[in-house]
Amino acid sequence: MTKMNLVSKVLQTYDEVAAEYYDSYLHPTCANFSELSSLFLRARLQPHSLDNINILEVGCGRSVVATILDGGGTSFNSLTLLDQSPLMLEHSRKWESRGAKLIIADAQHTSLPSANYQLLISSLGDPYNGRAFWLEVSRLLTVGGTCLYTTPSFEWAQRFRRNFDMGAAEFLRTDGTKILVRSEIPTTKKQIELIKDAQLDVEEVTPMTASQLSTPPSSKLLLTDDTKDCPIVQCYRVIKPAKQ
Repeated sequence: MTKMNLVSKVLQTYDEVAAEYYDSYLHPTCANFSELSSLFLRARLQPHSLDNINILEVGCGRSVVATILDGGGTSFNSLTLLDQSPLMLEHSRKWESRGAKLIIADAQHTSLPSANYQLLISSLGDPYNGRAFWLEVSRLLTVGGTCLYTTPSFEWAQRFRRNFDMGAAEFLRTDGTKILVRSEIPTTKKQIELIKDAQLDVEEVTPMTASQLSTPPSSKLLLTDDTKDCPIVQCYRVIKPAKQ
């Protein structure tokens, strides 16, 4: 059986891993990725970001935006949290009582209003990283709006997935079941081309490395003297420019 056939037969949704995805003991690699992604986003999100702007977080799972911007009595009336997986979205259910809108939808085809969001966040967006998603980002953002996008790095994916299909991520659940989910991680050059093809400008590309982790790195990061300074998470700040 070829790798492509294997992936096509067993590719699952994140519902299959939602129950234990955020367990840092069971899935330390996910925890490492989440920490580095949040570190990048935290530095670019301030409490005043909620003032008079609409924010959309796609593929949110347990919302990074709400967690970062939580200030006790903070209202999230301008925050929309979207995930295609109902079970992953349940991790953000508590924010609904604070005004956040929770929506089950595909990040590539949201059916949300065009040009309605000044800020769009996608933390670890590799499950839907493709042309359709970036065209949707371009449609959803207002002129001058910003998208903050993070993804596991190609450098890491190339090392770890050398014996697997590069378009899928593997999870081993505690019951022993191996789950493959979609995960598209191109080179930085190809990622920038993908974004620009959607008529968006890449304003910043920031690599995050294992040295920035406050917790022990997972063995699956495959860190050696040669790879310890390589990007683990690659982060992008993208702007929708005025039409030329």
